[in-house]
Amino acid sequence: MRSRTGIAVRVLVIAVCAISRGTAADDTPIATVNGHEIAQSDLDAAFVIRRVPADQQDEFRESVIEDLIDRTLIAEFLDKRKSPAPETELNAQLQLLRTAVEAGGTSLDEVLAGLGLNEDRLRGYLALPLRWKAFVRRTVTDQQLKKYFESHRARFDGTRVRVRQIVLSVPTDAAESDWSAAETKLKQVRQSIADGETSFEAAAREHSTSPSGGQGGDVGFVTYRGQLPPVVTEAAFALEPMVISEVIRSPFGVHLVQAVERKAGEYSLEDVREDVWNERTREFWTEQVALLRKSARIEITTPN
Repeated sequence: MRSRTGIAVRVLVIAVCAISRGTAADDTPIATVNGHEIAQSDLDAAFVIRRVPADQQDEFRESVIEDLIDRTLIAEFLDKRKSPAPETELNAQLQLLRTAVEAGGTSLDEVLAGLGLNEDRLRGYLALPLRWKAFVRRTVTDQQLKKYFESHRARFDGTRVRVRQIVLSVPTDAAESDWSAAETKLKQVRQSIADGETSFEAAAREHSTSPSGGQGGDVGFVTYRGQLPPVVTEAAFALEPMVISEVIRSPFGVHLVQAVERKAGEYSLEDVREDVWNERTREFWTEQVALLRKSARIEITTPN
């Protein structure tokens, strides 16, 4: 999950923003999950953590509330299994945060008062990712982890794939019709390549808005956690050599991807064990949330 420093920075951001605004915490319920209330103050804090500007909060409100619902479901799940956070790690994070706040010339108590919080609620916020990670460590066996590594080896072992892409840039705030038009155009380009009317390289030079277009779309060898958007990398790693993907959306636009060549990596599970644990921990969270939502009683109590 997040590093200690990362959590401290995010909580500090909440504190600084809340105090500078001078706003009091709003405990108005905005959602209920199996009887547990999520307050407006929880949503306000989540917006700050994610650095969502005030003029974009209406746009992201639904997705952020859904994330808070997920956190509430996981907290309830862990409560039922009496799965606490490791006390030593939790105290260390709290002390790290306290030290960072005091270095700024104020006290943690003042920060919490500005947020309308107390130390118990702060500990609960810090504890959730620690509780989940501890639960996964107890639940996922070494054999299961090894199986996961083998099933997703290319993600972790240093495998490199040489990628070509054709990109049609679309502004993130564009209308859905603009996205659809770009997809339609790229599907036509793909069909033209499949029919032998042009090559991938020639199509990239003619149509791609990415800087790589001038090189026939060639972005070179990339690793799974390389420089491309994750959705594009994932598609490239799933392709056989010289096969062209379907049209893919990313935050930057729409893409066609071709995997030109693959070079196998050499890292073993022991070389990348922590990376594998972290990836499995995130996926396990997603899987468990999906199961919990099937039987959860969830009510959104505000508009949108």
